[in-house]
Amino acid sequence: MLKRSLLAVGGLALVLYFLPPQPPAEPLREARLVLGTLVTANIYWDEAPDRSPFDRAFAEIDRIDSLMSRYRAESELRQLELQALNANVRGSAELHAVLARSQHFAALSNGAFDCTVGALTNLWGFPDAEAPPDSVQLDSALALVGYEKLVVADSSFRIVRQGLRLDLGAAAKGYAVDRMVAVLEKFGVAAGLIDAGGDIRYWGEKPDGRPWVFGVQHPRDPERYIEVEDLGLAAIATSGDYEQYFEWEGKRYHHLLDPTTGYPARTCISATVWASTAMDADILSTAVFVLGPERGLELVAGLQGVEALVFFERDGQLEYRSSAGVTGRFHFVE
Repeated sequence: MLKRSLLAVGGLALVLYFLPPQPPAEPLREARLVLGTLVTANIYWDEAPDRSPFDRAFAEIDRIDSLMSRYRAESELRQLELQALNANVRGSAELHAVLARSQHFAALSNGAFDCTVGALTNLWGFPDAEAPPDSVQLDSALALVGYEKLVVADSSFRIVRQGLRLDLGAAAKGYAVDRMVAVLEKFGVAAGLIDAGGDIRYWGEKPDGRPWVFGVQHPRDPERYIEVEDLGLAAIATSGDYEQYFEWEGKRYHHLLDPTTGYPARTCISATVWASTAMDADILSTAVFVLGPERGLELVAGLQGVEALVFFERDGQLEYRSSAGVTGRFHFVE
């Protein structure tokens, strides 16, 4: 009897072994044009006909945009500029958190990331820019830039330079992605991935147990990408000179401006950063891009839970460098 039972178990094991593998679990997808970019939500959700998680998540993005957009005259960000000149103004906890985090990384990067660049970004006019501004205009705008001109206290803000303009484009989008994830988790969505024009945040485990694998666009060949293992950090953001740019007299001018010169930063062609939140990844990808491969990776090395992959050109050749946690964990896919 014992021998017959063991044979039966062995036969069952063989049957299971030769069964075809289960197909990958497919997420539900919803894509909408918000924040000036295409935002795609991928969620693993058992109740397939129910699209309400998407509605809640995209409504959250709209809410954040209404608070922090530099394009909306009625946004809290714009009202702050009007009210906080040489006066302490109290604002919402959310705007305070984003500005405080922005100022934290501005100080760490010596102004490579700077949310007070609004006068410069307005002057260049991306994504509709067609020619660089003249030097007189540029000098005037540069005089209005400097993170020290914005004071973020425990519960208030103050601007100490008339004409200063705030631009949270490299922080608010990441924060909005983080908020989308928080809303979806509260709704009961156990796993998913948000992609907001290159700002990525994922959470949970895929139902089929397969690992998360991510593709980073090759900065000079849109038909190729770099496949990267899951580094255990939930957010990824890439800043590249191929996102918004124009050609002028044989030179590429892109939207990633160096706050110290007013011109597009020239030391990198792309910087991808992994962090625990999309807001941090968003901010730091900009800072690393402006700083360049050496100083950018030095900044990353001094931070816990942050990794980076940087592409740049030397003598006409494409080169790359990565932080310790990325080295050996990515490969180019043809």
